[in-house]
Amino acid sequence: MLYLISTPIGNLNDISLRAIEVLKDADCIFAEDTRNTSKLLKFINCEKRCKSLHEHNEQEASNKIINILKESGNNIAVVSDAGTPAISDPGYYLIQKCIDNNLEFTVLPGPSSVINALVLSGLPTSSFSFLGFVPRKKSQKIQFFQSLKKEKNTILLFESAKRIHETLSCIASEYSKTKKVSLCREMTKIYENIERGTATSLLEKIKNNKLILKGEFVIVIESFSSNDTDLIFDNKIYKSFLKNMPTKEAAKLISMITKENKRDIYKKLSELK
Repeated sequence: MLYLISTPIGNLNDISLRAIEVLKDADCIFAEDTRNTSKLLKFINCEKRCKSLHEHNEQEASNKIINILKESGNNIAVVSDAGTPAISDPGYYLIQKCIDNNLEFTVLPGPSSVINALVLSGLPTSSFSFLGFVPRKKSQKIQFFQSLKKEKNTILLFESAKRIHETLSCIASEYSKTKKVSLCREMTKIYENIERGTATSLLEKIKNNKLILKGEFVIVIESFSSNDTDLIFDNKIYKSFLKNMPTKEAAKLISMITKENKRDIYKKLSELK
């Protein structure tokens, strides 16, 4: 039997009793980072050693697990560094292989940085969209945040500390300067930190060294509500306006339709010329 086990996102005391039991009884443990998991195993007084299953050996390790399950029927536990395997972590390929081979597997629920951040953000929780890590390339990042204007749910994203400034700048320029944004880090730990504001106000905090840039962030973004315009103006539409009228007139007309700041639209149109 294969067990995909959710592990603490910060505070080790959040490990579930069932997870402790399964880890202690498992014939073999596979971990995203064996060093981190060794700390968890020591915390729960489990003296077992674990093997690696990470993004660089996922297929090889998954095939090894499949062979063990087929040949011996042993109980195997799989854990990631924090949270649940396969959620922005290795595990999806292994799940597909289990399904293909009619092998039984289950998930042990536990802490979730996504759910934690959603609740802590203070933004609507009735419906949300988790979209994983923000694209790294600038062109893809711009296109990504422009597309989010179609999203009607609260949006959750992952981002590293070293890229958070660029990402907030892109949110401000390509998504919204006024929609609420929450940055969550060190959740469940002693120095848990939640920053709420807009992309613009959060950038100002970074500029004034009032926001700690360490570790990974969960970004929670207010959606465009049903009261907002359904017309999504991307670069292709902006260029169409520029073909038929002067920049100033195009900015004025687009502003009237979308209710966005005319000066911001003019700047964006000027950059496209």
